[in-house]
Amino acid sequence: MELYEDQFADKYDYPHQTATSKILVIASTVRSGSHMLGHVLRETGAFGFPLEYVNAKNLEKWKKKFGVNDVASVLQELKARRTSTNGVFGIKIHYSHVQAAFGGFEKLKQLLPQAYFVLLSRDDVVAQAISLAIARQTGSWIAGQGDSDKTPEYRFEEIDNGLRRVIFENASWRYTFAATGSRYMELNFKDVKADPASAVLRIADFMDLQIDPQSVPMAPVTKKQSKAINQQWSERFHKEFNGNDELMRYNGESVIHRLARRFS
Repeated sequence: MELYEDQFADKYDYPHQTATSKILVIASTVRSGSHMLGHVLRETGAFGFPLEYVNAKNLEKWKKKFGVNDVASVLQELKARRTSTNGVFGIKIHYSHVQAAFGGFEKLKQLLPQAYFVLLSRDDVVAQAISLAIARQTGSWIAGQGDSDKTPEYRFEEIDNGLRRVIFENASWRYTFAATGSRYMELNFKDVKADPASAVLRIADFMDLQIDPQSVPMAPVTKKQSKAINQQWSERFHKEFNGNDELMRYNGESVIHRLARRFS
């Protein structure tokens, strides 16, 4: 995966340091549309700049840029630079980052206290899994970022594994929020794409923020990546799927068997 280099530019820092009074976490999964949502929110000037700061490769570069060696210090430096003038710091976190970057949800809550979580998901999870498979093969995760001339190859197992991962991680976010009593709202990418302004206003209402309606983008601010191949792969995947396959399996092991061992 190539870095989204633009995120490290000083031009995205706010000119004056503002104490962080509210934290927005876009709780997401890979290829859920969180990049677009982060850019839409930045355009308002009221949500910081929610980006994937704790992705492993991004995090390493932030450590080098700031001359620090841990995630807590990186977040402290980012808050000083990327907190908007109304006191809001935004970040997007995939479920896979919870353990990898923070060492668990409790540590995440310590470093991002009293956070407002916005769970972003997609209705068409097969399309999401296909998008993941294509991005992995081409190395192009964001439009304009390492655009590749590689022709991706259809692989049923790769899409199937991606589908299981997306569903598993969405469920894991919901389980974590429910079990911890965390403050969160759900947002569907389809609604963000169709009406960005309404999505932003919903988040502002959730966080009890006053924002200038004229600052809210009326249209998406990033380029669409999907192509005709995505639809072709979706149709082929549906045809090839075996309805007798064990559905509740992830990482090669049955979730049902795992739960049975735990509660037997």
